[in-house]
Amino acid sequence: MSSGSFLPLRQRFPFAGILIAAIAGILLTEWLGDSRWIATILLLTWLILLPLRRQGSHCWVLTAACFALLQLWSWQEAPARRLASLLGDGKRDYEVQGIIDGEPRVSSYGSCTFPLRLQSIEKVGAGNELEFACHAPVRVEVRWTGAVPLYGDQVRLTATACRPPAPRNPGAMDYRRWLERHGIYTEFRLDPSAPGTVLSHGHGNPLMDLSIRVRQRMEKILAIDLPGTPEVLGVIRGITLGVTENTPEGFKDDFRFTGTMHLFAVSGLHVGMLAVIIWFTLRAIRLPQGFAIAITIPALFFYVLVTGMKMGSIRSAVMASILLVGLALYRRAPLINTLAAAAALQLACDPNALFSAGWQFSYSVVFAILLLGAPLQAWVESLYARDPFLPAQLLTAAERFSFGAWRHFSGLAAVSAAAWVGALIPTLIYFHLVSLSAFGANLLAVPLAFGVLSLGAISLLTGTFFPWIAGAFNNTNWLLAKLLLLVVQANALLPGGHLFVGTPAPPTPVMTLLDLHGGSCAVVRDGGEFALIDAGRKRDAYGEILPYLESLGANALQSCLVTKSDASHLGGLPIVRKEIPVLKILATSSSSHSVVAKKILSSLKLTPFLEGMSTRLTKRVTAELIASNAEKFSAIRITLGASPVLILSTADHDLISSLSGMSDKTLHAEILILPLGGAEMVSMMDLVARISPKAVITSVDPFKRNGIPSQEWDQLLAGKGIALFRQDECGAVTIKSRTSASGSGSLVVEPFVAKSEAIHVRKESPGMPGSP
Repeated sequence: MSSGSFLPLRQRFPFAGILIAAIAGILLTEWLGDSRWIATILLLTWLILLPLRRQGSHCWVLTAACFALLQLWSWQEAPARRLASLLGDGKRDYEVQGIIDGEPRVSSYGSCTFPLRLQSIEKVGAGNELEFACHAPVRVEVRWTGAVPLYGDQVRLTATACRPPAPRNPGAMDYRRWLERHGIYTEFRLDPSAPGTVLSHGHGNPLMDLSIRVRQRMEKILAIDLPGTPEVLGVIRGITLGVTENTPEGFKDDFRFTGTMHLFAVSGLHVGMLAVIIWFTLRAIRLPQGFAIAITIPALFFYVLVTGMKMGSIRSAVMASILLVGLALYRRAPLINTLAAAAALQLACDPNALFSAGWQFSYSVVFAILLLGAPLQAWVESLYARDPFLPAQLLTAAERFSFGAWRHFSGLAAVSAAAWVGALIPTLIYFHLVSLSAFGANLLAVPLAFGVLSLGAISLLTGTFFPWIAGAFNNTNWLLAKLLLLVVQANALLPGGHLFVGTPAPPTPVMTLLDLHGGSCAVVRDGGEFALIDAGRKRDAYGEILPYLESLGANALQSCLVTKSDASHLGGLPIVRKEIPVLKILATSSSSHSVVAKKILSSLKLTPFLEGMSTRLTKRVTAELIASNAEKFSAIRITLGASPVLILSTADHDLISSLSGMSDKTLHAEILILPLGGAEMVSMMDLVARISPKAVITSVDPFKRNGIPSQEWDQLLAGKGIALFRQDECGAVTIKSRTSASGSGSLVVEPFVAKSEAIHVRKESPGMPGSP
């Protein structure tokens, strides 16, 4: 085999230029967003390429212009975006009628969400006057209460219109942006006391309705004779159908850390195997090639439809269809050119797919396999190959077996290594993760996944007519799925098997107070060291705390200080410790009345943090407990670099009385952190005057009695020259320390949501303007 036989870049790929031009046009619209500037840049580009006298240059500019217009229409000028601007975010009530345009998804709290294709909107209290009539393909997100409706139902509801929530903490998923990329700009929330009404049924796409019913039936078949095994059933359903809903919490973490998460995304692995099974089955019964192609292509797209139209499965189905059509026309297409054609076709249908993580993962991985797979396989195979001058007839049976096994291993190893290279950059961008165990895990996990998928397909075929036979295959599949779980979990436990990679650390310590709506957690970053002050609730750990720690590149926590022993302060600690080791856990109290807190405290090895004690959280950040009363309250001074920050767990009378006997020098802090909801204003203002902070940060709990501070605090603190940061308005708050050459410190307070302005706190004197 010559070296040129596996260098695909020596071939011509006409669709690659079209794809690059398409991506350029989409990005041009994304960056500029103005049709005049887009047209000007495209015209200048065409004038620059005109002297080249190449027809390809005209094609590239025309392609870029077409995709720029597509992106402009689907993003900047989308009817759903126009509707959102008309409705605004005034939280007004509307009478809405429409057709459910997707499968409803039920949350663990009993409510469900679904996309709605609008038909009409009426403003409540406007004399039944029609406010909007929607004839364009506008989709909105509905949060529904009551009995769960079905796809295709026509519903009428009274709901409040608002924009989808934006992220309030760094590192969290931008759910609003994700919905907007899927054409949803408005969210309607129902009042639980006035649930919506289903007017009629059967208004959806019949093919989509059939695919949903088929998938639900398939899920039931795969669960026959497998009770009480949620993890194993999650593996079988995830690999066979791509269904990962209702799996146990934290179930997918080991797959993410070992780089095997792609097994749950119905992708080229699944669609390619299905295509091979269908093709060889039809050819085995001697069906003519044209009829076999005509059956295989619709079957692949129906499988893609049933499994939820994932980006990778669409790409694979399009590529397989192009290859099969080329086979029918006796034209063999280069695979990289076919990949570029599939990508361009997919972007033509949905330009916003370019910004989808699934699209980027799918095409980068497949491109890396096509580019690097053959050279890597040839190199690995050459390490243990027979002498080319030795006739094959002289080999013994054992030698033929060993050479053949090594040849198959080299192919699998090459594909796994190339896929790891292709997924490296997207994994870093989206998951801030480098999985060093991915190569070894995929060598074993991918063959097992093939077995799970094959047995799942057989179970579905037999279970349609004979459920008892499906149970036998499901039990066999249970063994393979269990082996797959063991392989993945064993690789996840390897020391250094995965590393989180974050942004470069700032030169001075930083503390970020996350907005958890009642939970409490502050993340301290000091160079390459990290610490936690409280760990929020269990759901906060999954949704907010761990994503932020991962984005920073935290692979270990030096310490975790628990200021109060209840579920809202330490409920997320077991989840955090499971993923990121915590070297030292300190607690102001080792007892609690909370059942959740008692269970957690009994499983932890705690270091008591008593009143008057001082400890280092990181190298340049210290904590001192200046007042405490068991579970009731605590007052902790955090020295961030050279600047003091005071954290009060509550604002009740007992804490104020406990601090009244301390000197002003002991109480002084540049930043004061406490919940102002329900605080007595006169006594608290006296305490604030003694602390003399430059800024006050207060958390807000809308679901707690006295959890929302009065608006009068804004005027009271502003009159003293104190900046107030309410986390219901500014989200997470970051406190950055600065140290001058003389050793004096200062702090910068930055809100995450840009409704408040950052302030710079200079440590000039212990007092402050306006303080007594």
